[in-house]
Amino acid sequence: MKHYFEYQDSKSYKFWQVEIEANTLNVKYGKIGTAGQEKISSFDTPEKAQKEMEKLMSEKTKKGYVEKTDASAKKIARRIGVSYDEAEEGKTLLEKVTAFLETTQATEVESLVIAAWEEPHETSPQEALDLLIANPAKLPQLKELFVGDMDSEECEISWIIQADYTQLFTAFPALERLHIKGSTDLTLSTLPLKHEHLKALTIECGGLPNKIIETIVTAQLPNLEYLQLYIGVEDYGFDGKLDDLRPFMQKDLFPKLTHLGLVDSEIANEIATEIAQASVLEQLETLDLSMGTLSDDGGRALLDSDKIAGLKKLDLHYHYLSNDMIKEFKKMPILVDVTDQQDTEEEWRYPAVTE
Repeated sequence: MKHYFEYQDSKSYKFWQVEIEANTLNVKYGKIGTAGQEKISSFDTPEKAQKEMEKLMSEKTKKGYVEKTDASAKKIARRIGVSYDEAEEGKTLLEKVTAFLETTQATEVESLVIAAWEEPHETSPQEALDLLIANPAKLPQLKELFVGDMDSEECEISWIIQADYTQLFTAFPALERLHIKGSTDLTLSTLPLKHEHLKALTIECGGLPNKIIETIVTAQLPNLEYLQLYIGVEDYGFDGKLDDLRPFMQKDLFPKLTHLGLVDSEIANEIATEIAQASVLEQLETLDLSMGTLSDDGGRALLDSDKIAGLKKLDLHYHYLSNDMIKEFKKMPILVDVTDQQDTEEEWRYPAVTE
């Protein structure tokens, strides 16, 4: 018996497969389109192998993997970045993007990742982004764009200088997924944001400016299914209040939205208390309030809500919940991730993504 699962978010596109034969389990996993890795385990009896398979499948489901009858096709992807050594030699992101656009592969690429550029704490990727915007005909298959895929050793997230994306939405009307890392000098759009095909939007940062929140809540994104916003902290750019986030909690702001993430927040308790009775829960499958300062105050509001039970998944990982409250969440009839408990005795509490 074989079971095949896939997981996709703004960063990942991977599979996990388990097959049982008598008392042997064969597990394969990796990026979609690759052969992946394989792990074979033997058990004393077929019953023990079956039990282990069910346990593993449950774990994957809790992490957001979805079982499918057929494997998805491989995406043609390209990652472009400037390493530290390349930057020292004077190479630039603009040069690399220019060279990429002259290749035949550019016309086939569906997913484009822009990694680090030269001195990202001082310079913007604007010139390279503008070059992409000026050449949509050279990227006819582009469906996904991630700008700023770098780790803390390359640049701390709150130091990443970002760009103005206003013209991107017109240049690429077929774009489905946009992921932006870093919010310093970020402009999502100076015009009313409209896009017919965008399905997923992620902004990952240490602090989300209110001007970005305002741009999103007034946007016309009729096909948006996935919205993941890192709220962050005031010291790194968050200058909004709970009132500014309330529009996200209203049903049909984005009629097809099934995943809402308001994560990495220092006002996680306020958000949880407010959203626990919000109408948006009627349309969501997943609510993500992870990586923030959520404690028992916000946790109690979620547990007492009669709307939370309609979700498929509630993600609260990285939190300050007590042991007793964690036990209560584990009893809920939906999937709840309450892993990565922080020290509840700490006087100072911080979201996961801060410096």
